[in-house]
Amino acid sequence: MYDKVETNNFYWQKFSRVNMSAEFKKPSSSESTSFFSGLGAFEIFIGGVIVFGLIVEAINHASYFYNKWSVFFKAVPYFLINAFANYAVFAFFLSIVLFILLIVYIIREQEIRKKLMSRVLPKGGEVESKPEDSVIENPKWKLVEDHINSDDPNKWKLAIIEADIILSELLDSLHLPGEGVGEKLKSVEQSDFNHIEEAWEAHKIRNAIAHQGSDFLLTQREAKRVVRLYKSVFEEFEII
Repeated sequence: MYDKVETNNFYWQKFSRVNMSAEFKKPSSSESTSFFSGLGAFEIFIGGVIVFGLIVEAINHASYFYNKWSVFFKAVPYFLINAFANYAVFAFFLSIVLFILLIVYIIREQEIRKKLMSRVLPKGGEVESKPEDSVIENPKWKLVEDHINSDDPNKWKLAIIEADIILSELLDSLHLPGEGVGEKLKSVEQSDFNHIEEAWEAHKIRNAIAHQGSDFLLTQREAKRVVRLYKSVFEEFEII
């Protein structure tokens, strides 16, 4: 009985090894089949048509975008040329307008200067011709110089007061708002009055002289410095 069981086990193990080797045995290259070998002619034809259609559609889209952007890039140079032409025409007419305004400004400035000279220069003021240039002789300023070069300390103060009177007449001729010299100086634009700081400093010293009188101590050196401040203002407006 034991011999029969062993015989059956032998045949069962042998049968199992045969089946497992057959199950896991790899097919040879001759036994393998291609993917397309399982397809018919109709399936291959349909697949080719689909691929061809996709290629044609991609080409159409590429052509569409190319045509669209090519029109844009072709239009850019024409746009830039037109913009430059319009700007050139505008700049030309603008330059003409600015040139006309410049001429009007020069003429107007000369007229204002003539009125200024006629109001600041008192009667009897003359224009003396000299070999190198023309100098406007202002009798009021001549009086200021005479006072400042005097040996009398009171005349030094008088020279500053006389110079401030000339400054007041100058500001009146400019039609500045305000009652006194101080208010008129406050309304002056820095760009229109280059020596505004000098005018302020000189006028403050004049006010100190007027308020303190003989109590205000003034040396001739300081008086001449103040007169030079007035002179820088008057030379700017060419009234001396």
